[in-house]
Amino acid sequence: MGTQLLQRISLIDNRILGNHGISYLELEGSIFVYSISGHLILFSCFNQEHNSSPGRKSAMEYGELMKMAEANLRAKGILENYKILENYQREGTETSFVGRFNVRYFERFGFRFRMIDSHEASTETVLFDRKFQTPILSAALSSMTDIAEKPLREVAVGVGKSGSMMWVGIASADQVKDVLETGVPTVRIVKPFQDVEMMIKELEEAEKGGAIAVGTDIDFFYGGKRGDRTFAPKAMAPKSLTALKELASVTRLPFILKGVLSTQDAEKALEIGAGGIVVSNHGGAIIDYAAHPLEVLPEIKEVIGNQIPIFADSGFRRGSDVMKALALGADAVLIGWPLVYGLAANGSQGVAEMITILTAELQRIMSVTGCKNLSEIGDEILVKRDFFI
Repeated sequence: MGTQLLQRISLIDNRILGNHGISYLELEGSIFVYSISGHLILFSCFNQEHNSSPGRKSAMEYGELMKMAEANLRAKGILENYKILENYQREGTETSFVGRFNVRYFERFGFRFRMIDSHEASTETVLFDRKFQTPILSAALSSMTDIAEKPLREVAVGVGKSGSMMWVGIASADQVKDVLETGVPTVRIVKPFQDVEMMIKELEEAEKGGAIAVGTDIDFFYGGKRGDRTFAPKAMAPKSLTALKELASVTRLPFILKGVLSTQDAEKALEIGAGGIVVSNHGGAIIDYAAHPLEVLPEIKEVIGNQIPIFADSGFRRGSDVMKALALGADAVLIGWPLVYGLAANGSQGVAEMITILTAELQRIMSVTGCKNLSEIGDEILVKRDFFI
């Protein structure tokens, strides 16, 4: 049997670990073998064609997907555009502090091991009365038409393959329809336009098309800002508590408020009758020195409790980032840039691979920290550091 196995696979890597007579072999099909003092031990075996799902090893690794994405973007002649765009987003507003801080703040937290009596964790979750395989969801995405002919549809298909939830931001009626026709559970977020009738039209179209929830970006009342440039301020307008109540009343779906960054807005969200909130600083594109979502999550969780789901976004890149948000009070996390690169790497399959990779990272950390399911994740697993490295 061992001979037949070795005939079907080819050696990729063979590294000697120290001077202990231990060889590590990585084989095609994600097969791992340890050789200890000449004895081969089959450690795990997954067929590379196995359908990717959370908790199982993806056919690709994170770094491989990123390299493939860059190669494909370079071939299209748009790699520099995306590098500039990502750097621009990371720059944030004015002094660029928030853009940098969104990524760096995750470094403030470490994890405690709780290995004894631990179990392989489950990442399943229930949101809006639906079961999902992962709490890692799509961000409210827009554009990307230079990557694919129908990028939002492609992302939605990949999100569906991974057992996750799709969110859509700025998009045409046809783009939203394309996404909803995939059958993937989808949340539609509309901008807080001055033209309230336009908002109502988009909300109603989403509900009619089969969205599972709708909402608006309350942090975009005064438009956005990158560097010193403000964009779309005249097209937007602030909304009162009463106005938001009226918007929520036009739909039977859960109404999401995206951009909550204080206990005051969290309390008002409950008064409005919101069906969920997103703790977010809009990727650093609103004001300089905005709080990081993780800084305010605990106090917002105290206000919200378990009444409605709490989502988080802004700067999340890896499963470890997601775990920290869950430990501080989030029920799920929205991921943007990694999915853009997954799409660039391999279309819908690349998106599915990326979510699977990040979910596997999350599952491993859950297992090591003694959290066998999402409900067991709490801030006791975190060590907060008073310094940056």
